[in-house]
Amino acid sequence: ADGILTESGTTRTLSSVDNGKVIYCTSGSAVTITCATGLGVGFSCTSIQGGAGKVTVAAGGATLQSYSGLYSTMGQYAVISSISPVADTFLLAGNLGV
Repeated sequence: ADGILTESGTTRTLSSVDNGKVIYCTSGSAVTITCATGLGVGFSCTSIQGGAGKVTVAAGGATLQSYSGLYSTMGQYAVISSISPVADTFLLAGNLGV
């Protein structure tokens, strides 16, 4: 249970306490997860769309990149991983859609 953080709101800015954690988003409305700068190389977390609200990852000053150029979940139960391989840059992978 320590590794899973439930987010019932519609916004969350990632912080150092989220490193290595799973954020389970339960909102029925759209959710925005913002990647803050300064989280450090190697930061990683996973976001799950547990509710009906699509989860979108936003830059918040950091650079976002994904293979598909997409930054939102495909639908309920979709999973997105956010990983920082270099400072202030996040690579997104997983069930990304429009």
